[in-house]
Amino acid sequence: MKTRFLNQKAVQFPPRGRAGMTLVEVVVALALAGLMVAGLVTGYIFCTKSAVKDSLYMAANARAMERLEETRSAIWAPYRATPKDDLVTNNFPDKVVTLDLSGSGSVTNSATLKTEISQISDSPLPPVRRIPVDCIWQFRGGDFITNSIETCRA
Repeated sequence: MKTRFLNQKAVQFPPRGRAGMTLVEVVVALALAGLMVAGLVTGYIFCTKSAVKDSLYMAANARAMERLEETRSAIWAPYRATPKDDLVTNNFPDKVVTLDLSGSGSVTNSATLKTEISQISDSPLPPVRRIPVDCIWQFRGGDFITNSIETCRA
């Protein structure tokens, strides 16, 4: 393409020999674009994996809290005319539960709830019992993860 302005010579754009990108420039540009896309995909995978794991943490915490509520509702009345004690470890055996991820499809994660009830003290009135609840689960076949909640009941 030739253009002319008043009082100027005819100039040809682009100058001959400089009419495009070299093969090296194209390869470098594609390599940089590939690295950028690989970084985006890796970041996306990390974010989705972290979101699923966090959802499982919350579900395990909710299951442990449910079990703790079950122990709170157990009758423990040591000072009645006829004492009643349902707050013992034997009434809360290990229980396998499903960690629910709403809308996640057919993949389910199971967890085990462990409850141990122990007497802390008898002498000060009223007596106090320690109730720890552990929800033990596994994420995609990796290490076991434990969510723990503990309370005392008087």
